[in-house]
Amino acid sequence: MFRKIVLFILLIHVQLFATQTPKEIFIVTESWEDLTNKDGSGLYFDLARMIYEPAGISVRIKIYPYKRSSMMVEKKLADVWLGSYLEEEDYAIYPKYYFDEDVVTAMYKKKKFLNFDGLNSLKDKNVYWMRGYDYDEYITVPIKKHERNDRKSILQSLEKDRFDIFLDAKFDMTDAIERFDFNTSEYGFNEIFKIKLYPAFRNDERGKMLKEIWDREFKIILDDGSLKKLYIRHKLEEYYLY
Repeated sequence: MFRKIVLFILLIHVQLFATQTPKEIFIVTESWEDLTNKDGSGLYFDLARMIYEPAGISVRIKIYPYKRSSMMVEKKLADVWLGSYLEEEDYAIYPKYYFDEDVVTAMYKKKKFLNFDGLNSLKDKNVYWMRGYDYDEYITVPIKKHERNDRKSILQSLEKDRFDIFLDAKFDMTDAIERFDFNTSEYGFNEIFKIKLYPAFRNDERGKMLKEIWDREFKIILDDGSLKKLYIRHKLEEYYLY
């Protein structure tokens, strides 16, 4: 009888320990200028700190390519990756509140598309985008899909007519064009669709707890105006969606 009581108490302690609030959240993400800078600055990182630090949770950050970031969450080597589309991967769980939106834009040589017609113009064309972005889930016409790990090589290949269309988030495409001093005089741009961006959490009790804290604290900063002030402070008010 005594052993049963001791075992019961131990089980309670194990259960309580398992449900304790994490002391740290480990965030992995691709680097986007002004949003997730390699030095730990940026809008998204400040948002994460605003949400988790008041709950006593420190924020740890590591920059990886997008696909590797998602795989780390799948293997539970990280708690969350940033910039996922809703239900993008079945091994992750998603909160109620999104934090940004991708305006997916097509870039192409104007001489090839005199009358660009949105998604219809992608039909049967060679289309490139960044590895892991899964735009094909939102494209309703047949295409020849290709992926690469860096935007510079995509722009260089587009210039050399090695494919037809480059798809990317408008913010990232504009940033890459500026960074690589790419001449766009021969190119057209067309917004194709918009996709909301979410943090994607590991699918276990730890991830569920961190997801619940995200939704709880996000609502607070949304309602009291702190979220909008954060965008204004980063001079990114034009991207504020709520």
